[in-house]
Amino acid sequence: MTSPGGITGVRLVAFVAVQVVFLAGMLGLTAQAVQRQQAERQPPQFRTEPLKVVPLYNRPDIVSDADLVAVLDKLQPRFRGQPPHVNHLDHALRFWGVNAKFSDPQALSGFEMRDILLDHRQFTQLSGKKTPAFLILTPKGVGVRLQEGEASASHVDHTLAGLAEVGTPLDYPVQTAQGEATVQAILEQSLADFSLNQLEYEWSALAYALYIPQPRWMTREGQQISYDLLADRIMRQGYVQGVCLGHHRLHALVMLLRIDEQTPILSDATRTRIHKHLRAATDLLVKNQKSEGNWDRDWAGSAASTGDGEGSTSVMARTILATGHPLEWWALAPADVLPPPETLQKAAAWLVKTTKAMSQREINVNYTFLSHAGRALALWRGKFPADVTLP
Repeated sequence: MTSPGGITGVRLVAFVAVQVVFLAGMLGLTAQAVQRQQAERQPPQFRTEPLKVVPLYNRPDIVSDADLVAVLDKLQPRFRGQPPHVNHLDHALRFWGVNAKFSDPQALSGFEMRDILLDHRQFTQLSGKKTPAFLILTPKGVGVRLQEGEASASHVDHTLAGLAEVGTPLDYPVQTAQGEATVQAILEQSLADFSLNQLEYEWSALAYALYIPQPRWMTREGQQISYDLLADRIMRQGYVQGVCLGHHRLHALVMLLRIDEQTPILSDATRTRIHKHLRAATDLLVKNQKSEGNWDRDWAGSAASTGDGEGSTSVMARTILATGHPLEWWALAPADVLPPPETLQKAAAWLVKTTKAMSQREINVNYTFLSHAGRALALWRGKFPADVTLP
């Protein structure tokens, strides 16, 4: 028989053993939590080569080969010999990509456009020494001059996001007036300057998603950033709020979904909310499409209270903007958020007809808006614009 004292001793040993196991488990969980918090407080890691989001559809019922070629031929970046208009250059680069080459001697190739933007020597040679530098070397990276005239970008991080969308690696060389750097320095400056309270962050979110694989990270100011948070911030605004009638935000949400397919960066709940948000935007666009096939600033049912974001308020500019942008983000969007075929066909037909009828002067004035339209038409044929053979 075991004595009562022996039983008590066995129970005590068992109790102590359980407590030791429990404490060890708690310590392990605490250590994991600490490690996770430390990891989240570290600056984000980068992928040198940005992810690539490719077209999903090839729809000749939306745009024919002949119409696509005719539109893209009119929209060649005929900027050679002109002072660099940054707003045109970074839109044209995003439109055509770095591999674009043209037989028209007035048209800049994709490589030329990128190097004018990223090499101060080439930029100054075209703009003149009195023009302020586009890129500024700082202790935190390389800053991009913003909204200070023709020699500056029009949107926060638009240039960075465009560089990412056309596949520019982070180690690509950058030449500033103060010295050499790389594209990574532009990304680092953007991260250092980023705030959840800044006016627009849709292009920032896109650039980060293409270059940063981590779902969340901590800013230098102690703000925790995640793609879930960025998506929620984008979706909490009204549909027509923001520059370009709110369509940049919808494009960013589509790109977050497509990037999430390649490398998970979104939670299930956020992914579901984005689908619903895009579906609701599509429903509004279908409901409010004009009989001609286009849209204006009232595409969501009420007119936007802000400007079009590009300094032009003409009806032509607004309708090209409001029609080309949704056709572009739809071309990359999952099938469950697309409108009926007739909506797409009418919009594309209006863009083709309108672009064909425009003079070169009108194209130059509206080039930034037309760049979205031209890119959209190419994407609907399963191609990037540079992959289309021009006359």
